[in-house]
Amino acid sequence: MLNERNTSHTNYNHMGTIKETILGLGWPFRRLINKIKMSCRWAKFGWSDKDFDQYFLYNVMEFKIRNMHKAFTKYGYIETSVSTQRMELVANLIKKVKNEDYENEYMDYMYDDKFNKIDKLDEYLEINKNNYKRSEKWFSSRGHGIKEIRFKELCAMDIGMYKQKKAKRLLFQIMHDKIDYWWD
Repeated sequence: MLNERNTSHTNYNHMGTIKETILGLGWPFRRLINKIKMSCRWAKFGWSDKDFDQYFLYNVMEFKIRNMHKAFTKYGYIETSVSTQRMELVANLIKKVKNEDYENEYMDYMYDDKFNKIDKLDEYLEINKNNYKRSEKWFSSRGHGIKEIRFKELCAMDIGMYKQKKAKRLLFQIMHDKIDYWWD
């Protein structure tokens, strides 16, 4: 009778911890846990998504590419450094395009943090002098009688829109050319 108790007690000790039991179940259980974790990460998009605005599409794209970047960095696939650099570039471009950073850049030269008017627009136009020449030529041919100050603001807005379109074109060009090779 005493031996029977010892045997049952010994069997109980061989069960091990819950973690060992779970790991003993193998890949199907681990895959289920990973799917639950992934669903929780993506839940924020289901909650806040709107189908009418490109901003939410950019959010999903940025989130997915940043997750891929983390996975490539963590698990080290072939050509990891080149692929992760491109992914990081694409994620940063998505963020800038999504937030319209280039389109609103000139505002930093017109207003301070408290939206008081400052006069640094000439500095912005000097930094972007090639684009300014393009805008100046276009507005000069169409904008007869525009005051000089307003003319500079219009050129700055045009430069911002041009840079925004250029960033968007670059973003999708990189994705078009390189996305198929991120896994190779």
